[in-house]
Amino acid sequence: MERLFTYWSKHCPALGADSQSFVRGRSKLKRYRSMQVIKLEGQRFPFFCIVLSGLVAGYRKNSAGTPLLCELMQPMDYFTGTQHPFTPRLREAEYMAIENTTLLLVPIAEAREAQRHFPAFAELLHVMKQRKINFFELLITLGSEPYYYARYCAYMDRFGRQAPHLPDAPQWQLLRMGRSTYYRMKSRYLRDRS
Repeated sequence: MERLFTYWSKHCPALGADSQSFVRGRSKLKRYRSMQVIKLEGQRFPFFCIVLSGLVAGYRKNSAGTPLLCELMQPMDYFTGTQHPFTPRLREAEYMAIENTTLLLVPIAEAREAQRHFPAFAELLHVMKQRKINFFELLITLGSEPYYYARYCAYMDRFGRQAPHLPDAPQWQLLRMGRSTYYRMKSRYLRDRS
């Protein structure tokens, strides 16, 4: 949890003891093993979840019923088991720990209360939401690129700092390409850059 407070204080230097105390008192830490399911598609999971360590993938089914990777959360990213942080409505998505992962779980109702009463918590949510928006913009860019190599290059241009630290499987899923195609594009990219 200290890692969260360190990250938080970078974005909100006036982080008060009251905000920290609220989070400590109203949340819980939960650890998941690599490849362990955190939330099933139809499961009620009314939490605001902050990834403290590890990697979490969010999957949704397409019209054919095939699960597609639609979110990838790294440390200090968040996800919710509801439609968005401030509703109790169920989110039709499955979340899985890709690596050994530690989450900070804040009940949705408590997160709403914290946002209203603690400006520092509201600022943290704003920073995390912007990271999520940036990631969704990357997905839009990738989805609009029909050629594998151009898609891989766009991915590396926008996500190149994080990519080397991620396992390969979520990356090829994110890029909507098969395993062998992913490795061919990665090799070509590395050759072209050397």
